[in-house]
Amino acid sequence: MQLQQIYARARKIHKWTMWLAILLGVPLALSGVIMEGDRGWRDIFSFEQMIWIRSVHRAISTKFALVLAIMMVTGFTMWIVPK
Repeated sequence: MQLQQIYARARKIHKWTMWLAILLGVPLALSGVIMEGDRGWRDIFSFEQMIWIRSVHRAISTKFALVLAIMMVTGFTMWIVPK
């Protein structure tokens, strides 16, 4: 595989993972803010809803970490490999 093909493939993967990180990051941030508890969110949501929010946060965070790791590897690849 030529260097230009490696760069192009890494760039395409990097773009897709960037969008995935954005799409996963929004609900992750919202659930994190709700779980923080300093802003009175615990008064709005019931105990069962807080358990559900915590489980959603946990499920999204593992996928987000994987997407972020792939994004870091492809970003490093684009930095090393010349255009």
